[in-house]
Amino acid sequence: MILYFTGTGNSRLAAEILAKDLGEAAVSLNTVFKEKTKWRFHSETPFVFVAPVYAWRLPLKVEQVMKKAEFSGSRRVYVAATMGAHAGLAGEYCEKIIRGRGMEFMGFTGIRMPDNYMVAYRMPSPEIARRRIRASLPALHGTAQRIRQGEPLAPMKIKKGDGRLSGPVNWAFNHFMVKFARFTVSDACVRCGKCVRQCPADNIVMEEGRVRFKNRCMFCLACLHQCPAHAIDYHGKAAENGYYTCPVQTEEELAEQQKRG
Repeated sequence: MILYFTGTGNSRLAAEILAKDLGEAAVSLNTVFKEKTKWRFHSETPFVFVAPVYAWRLPLKVEQVMKKAEFSGSRRVYVAATMGAHAGLAGEYCEKIIRGRGMEFMGFTGIRMPDNYMVAYRMPSPEIARRRIRASLPALHGTAQRIRQGEPLAPMKIKKGDGRLSGPVNWAFNHFMVKFARFTVSDACVRCGKCVRQCPADNIVMEEGRVRFKNRCMFCLACLHQCPAHAIDYHGKAAENGYYTCPVQTEEELAEQQKRG
């Protein structure tokens, strides 16, 4: 079973590719969170988590699923994280959680995807994003092959300073960056409610015809990137660095776009 969380679509695409290679179901944790269904999962084949790296860890709520969900059937767990340049010690944190549950941790791999941390970087163009996604395909198919064969994933290299990045820097990110007061909604808002529907944390509500933010944001920024009017911003960074959503839905679509040039 593939359990995935996504904000801009990169991890969803990675999960769908793995699911197709493995002949598995891809279950959206976004939907699980939104519908407030029980965190109860059964699979006779290994569980595979797919999620983005946020500040050198998996999103806190995804880690909470690892810690608290009821898993039955297989006792093996793989993790494939979509990331920019580096995942820090995200894998070590996942391993500690999974082994603490008495399950068999089968490894962590980072899949390079277009870096869409809008707060710090300019967003890639669709053309550049497609090239980056295309370059990730061998790693995705290789990961699926190892999972299919029951092999552990090769350990990732640890860099100097990773402990600080995945420790205190991640803590600071979750305590100081994820601030609802920094989100703004301009008069361009068309009150379509897409942000309310998309938010996996139910952090956004429509009150008296206006979008309001609560204080339990996951910082996936799906609301900002997927707003059809680009009315949502975070501390002015979207206006400065642009918006991003995964420019392809399937590997077949990516191949077709490549043929068209």
